[in-house]
Amino acid sequence: MTTLKPPFQTLNSQFKLQIPLKLSPKPSKILCSQNPNHLPPPKPIPILSILRSIPDWADGVKERRMKQPRPLYKHSDWIRHRSSVRHLRHLLSSLNSRVILSLVPPVIAFTSVAAVVASYNTAVVWHLLPEVFPVLRASSLPYQLTAPALALLLVFRTEASYSRFEEGRKAWSKVVSGTNDFARQVMVSVEEDCLVKTALLQYIMAFPVALKVCN
Repeated sequence: MTTLKPPFQTLNSQFKLQIPLKLSPKPSKILCSQNPNHLPPPKPIPILSILRSIPDWADGVKERRMKQPRPLYKHSDWIRHRSSVRHLRHLLSSLNSRVILSLVPPVIAFTSVAAVVASYNTAVVWHLLPEVFPVLRASSLPYQLTAPALALLLVFRTEASYSRFEEGRKAWSKVVSGTNDFARQVMVSVEEDCLVKTALLQYIMAFPVALKVCN
């Protein structure tokens, strides 16, 4: 009795591969992130790089000032702060203020736009441009309507800043009073081991300094 073989087995037995398959010992890696049409990054435009130089400079100065250590405010610093020549010192060191440095880029941008508009209107009035170009004008009504809201906003922001300063002063006074109480308890309770007492007092003294410097 003969058994029938499936047709694919008979085909495999009749037709055999004469060329052996050669596999490379190191298969090539295919990364999904590779793009055959990958283009190099575009080159920065010189005008944009020039415009970005001022904000980058201001941000760099602010970051360097943030990394500087903050010494404790001593009595000599307070006398220097109340001196009669403090206004001249503040004026000369205005470029080191983080607030002024944060305002430098927008002020320069708005001043540049205003200078361009003023130059354009001057050229039109002096007939340096063809008569097709009109004089740029703006109504003062929007400024008159928004002036009271801006004044109230400035007042509210000033009061909020003063309230935050007062809250910070109260929190710092709590830290100082708490460290004083803790140090007093350590000095009263720990009497046997002087090394432990000294170490605890040093840690208590270092806590407000570390809290002020790290924050």
